[in-house]
Amino acid sequence: MPHLYTRSGDDGYTFCAALKNRISKSSSIIEFIGTLDEANSFIGLARSFLPFYLSDIDNELRRIQSILFKIGFSIAKQNVEVTEDDVRWLEEIADKYYNSPLKYFVLPSGPKPASALHVARTVVRRAERRLVRVMEEGRIEINPILLKALNRVSDVLFAMALWVSEKLGYEPEPV
Repeated sequence: MPHLYTRSGDDGYTFCAALKNRISKSSSIIEFIGTLDEANSFIGLARSFLPFYLSDIDNELRRIQSILFKIGFSIAKQNVEVTEDDVRWLEEIADKYYNSPLKYFVLPSGPKPASALHVARTVVRRAERRLVRVMEEGRIEINPILLKALNRVSDVLFAMALWVSEKLGYEPEPV
């Protein structure tokens, strides 16, 4: 491709591989894919704020980003699948970082990497709601494991945000 731009979306429509057709950029499927991209970008932002000595969490966030891409590719029917192994791994990571149950609701705050993880978590939750809408519309078949994986990703991001805050010396702020 000689240029980054194709001009094919200048009319407000884009190609949707899942439907094998051009559809409005405001469609629920495109909204979902865009929200997934936004969540992935916020995870990248959180990674950029991590101190070098938290390289384990950086590597885990990178894998989470790959899982989010797999979710998008699954929607686009690109022969990439999210598996139960992905969900199990996400559960293991959530358990790893969620050391002790919270006794109260906490404000989404803390140092930059934790705050970015909280933002990423809320965007993943929005992606989850958008995926439910796509599923309810029934235009394309959606593997229910995608919803399960998104739910676990938001759990992991919450646990990581709390853990990173603690490691960087911040106490959770109760509501």
